[in-house]
Amino acid sequence: MVKGYKHLQEMMEHLLKQLGYPNEIFHLLKEPAKAMKVRFPVRMDDDSVKIFTGYRAVHHDVFGMTQGNVHFRPNLTEEEVSQLAILRSVKTSNMQIPVGGSSGGVMCDVRELSYRELEKLCRGYVRAIQRVIGPDTDILSSDASVNPQIMAWMMDEYSQLNTGSDPNFIAGKPYVLGGIKDKELAIEKGIIATIRSIQTELNQKQTKGIMIHGVGQIGGYIAHQLYALGHKIIGLSDPQGALYDPEGLDIPNILKRKDSFGLVTKAFPDRISIEEFLQKECDMLVLTAKGEQITSDLARYMRAESILETINESIDKRALDIFIEKNVDVIPEVLTTTGGIVYAYLEWLEYKQGIKYTEDEVEKKFINIINQAIKQVCYVSENKNVNIYMASYMIGLKNQAEAVRFRGWI
Repeated sequence: MVKGYKHLQEMMEHLLKQLGYPNEIFHLLKEPAKAMKVRFPVRMDDDSVKIFTGYRAVHHDVFGMTQGNVHFRPNLTEEEVSQLAILRSVKTSNMQIPVGGSSGGVMCDVRELSYRELEKLCRGYVRAIQRVIGPDTDILSSDASVNPQIMAWMMDEYSQLNTGSDPNFIAGKPYVLGGIKDKELAIEKGIIATIRSIQTELNQKQTKGIMIHGVGQIGGYIAHQLYALGHKIIGLSDPQGALYDPEGLDIPNILKRKDSFGLVTKAFPDRISIEEFLQKECDMLVLTAKGEQITSDLARYMRAESILETINESIDKRALDIFIEKNVDVIPEVLTTTGGIVYAYLEWLEYKQGIKYTEDEVEKKFINIINQAIKQVCYVSENKNVNIYMASYMIGLKNQAEAVRFRGWI
């Protein structure tokens, strides 16, 4: 993650310079304006006390408010939280949502915590960071691995600590507490909307088909939904191999055979290696496999016409350069995984306006925000003659730089 953070900063400096902004803008945006590290005690079920470490980083408040996820991971670091806060700003700016980015979380493995211990952890974290969050400052939102119950505990704890404030600004809550239905599928829905919008804007013809690298929660959902929408899925992989059929795979039958470890390919004798799979021709390759990275050695032999990231840093720097040289459209994670941000924004709008959107209204607003963002990125890509990957970061950075300029900060 430290390597990725450095790469992000290098790209920010290059693009801001290319856009004509002074170096002071880069130095302002290259790191979070505020970063907080906290340590707090939690009494465990066996009556012992365990000390947990948490973080909260705010990239900047040039838009007045910030919004960012809460992450619960055993390997969470301050550098990762800082990088995620910056990426959040790029994502919100891409979506034309006027909030800055933030991020935070706790170093922990939720699988090792009981229900009661998890609740105490959530409440302890909110107590530790309560002075930097609030309805007019920083909005907590849920990560894909953080469920509505966790956000409900955080909302309740904030309300007890701040009796004069409305705690409903916290996003990702259960529907009965002001949340939005299906928020837990927001990232997956956003990816599907992005794929369909990209295909429309780039006028991509479905001649070969789509391949999906990874069949976990995100990959499985994407395969199922795209198949249901009439797309031809010609390839699917898991950690042990891949399935490929240029005529199209029977996705429902394959997903039915997924075992308790999330594997599907071992049930089929004609599976191929992942390296062979990634070198197959396709209209679009969707990268959803965690912990794997496309390297330059592999990129030279890949024949996908477009590649869509759903996980940050799934393509290393040299591989990205190769794809750009080969005129492969690379759609970055800062553009594809914004579904949760849009849902959190709509939930916050409901809170601010005291209204409740219907499911149809949520869907229309959700799709419209994503479509407009894709339209703008494709326009910049074509008119600036840059890859979609770079166009996405250019828009995200330019909107922030312009806000800084208009406010007279630099």
